[in-house]
Amino acid sequence: MTEMIYKVIPLGELLGKEYNQDKLNTAFKRFSCQREADLENFLQEKAILYENTNLGKTYLILDSTELENKNFVIAGYFTIAQKSVDISEISAKKRRKMLGSYPGRDKLKSVPAYLIGQLGRCDSYSSLQLPGDTILNECYNVISLASMIVGGNLIVLECRDGMFSKVYERLGFKKLYDSLNDEKLDTLYKKVDFEDYWNYKQ
Repeated sequence: MTEMIYKVIPLGELLGKEYNQDKLNTAFKRFSCQREADLENFLQEKAILYENTNLGKTYLILDSTELENKNFVIAGYFTIAQKSVDISEISAKKRRKMLGSYPGRDKLKSVPAYLIGQLGRCDSYSSLQLPGDTILNECYNVISLASMIVGGNLIVLECRDGMFSKVYERLGFKKLYDSLNDEKLDTLYKKVDFEDYWNYKQ
């Protein structure tokens, strides 16, 4: 089974064109991710609200083959937002690793970052058809465009306990601090050199 051909469309673009809401909601309801019910819930209940209130931007990964047949099928999606990251409790050593020569690093209580709020693949598609790395690279692509305008290279995300070693450590993410609540969510961070990324994309 080979990697699928897909198209990334911003949700806001569809809403701006007054896309058929019934068709959009039907596609949302067909998105299934049994391992992460929050992904289903966000897409069906919160994505449009976040878009309309400008809290975050959602990007839909659509199956191009289905689109050719006039079918709107969401193979995956991700959401990008801005976040103020609390660094008041982390050590000076970790600050250096995380921020490098960031101005005023040792006195800062928080730093701005790009947040990958949601990231997931529909159960109808395998990891061979739509690898997690591919979805993450699409996240980088969107963030790199924002970085060209306003700067910034720090990305953060939250994942459930255990996903760090299974997935994100291999992709270059590091733990900011460990689980802080009953849901056992780890906050991860990664600095991306977008100049290298742009050169790679060219």
